Amino acid sequence: ASAISPFPLGKGLIALAATLATISTASLAQNPAPVAEWPGAEIAEGVAFQGDGSVTLEASSDTGLPVLTFWRPVLHDEGSRYPVAGRMDCRIAASQGPFSEEDFDPAKRHKAVVDQRKEQGFIDQERLASGTDTVKKLDVIGRRNAPRSYYVLSYIMARDGDRLIDIRRNCTFIFGAAAAKPDVLPYVNRYTKLTFAFGETQ
Repeated sequence: ASAISPFPLGKGLIALAATLATISTASLAQNPAPVAEWPGAEIAEGVAFQGDGSVTLEASSDTGLPVLTFWRPVLHDEGSRYPVAGRMDCRIAASQGPFSEEDFDPAKRHKAVVDQRKEQGFIDQERLASGTDTVKKLDVIGRRNAPRSYYVLSYIMARDGDRLIDIRRNCTFIFGAAAAKPDVLPYVNRYTKLTFAFGETQ
């Protein structure tokens, strides 16, 4: 694995930076650091991942696209008198292929693996879907008892003309027993960002 310095992004992404569309929530307006200073890299042509923390190239997948890992310390229950220290670990990967309406369905992708995940101890507690004709997202929030942790598994699908980009962002939160039930999705939206540069398709 190798560390990634800030902004090794493709020329197309840099040129279109002023007009890039994002799928992050409004909470990104409260970022603790300017997004331009975050390390990041392209995970597929026209798609960049950035994070306010440590972004590392883990490997190249079978498709030849990079697999990134991200981590940072976090404070759970930040609004309380006694915040709890923890760690946020994410793995980000993408694949791409021909676009089809049938495959442009994050919920269908999760349904295909939900039974296997249950057997592995993942307990889904909430699902939040959003999207447009160009980008669709499903955030699956849940917990695991051994080891004790919470997770946000995001299925993000983007259409670029005849191309379908299928992204997985899997974030796990490790913390001590003092954190009863942290609200983890805002941390994903605050500290990570996906950016798309598809020209006229946006």
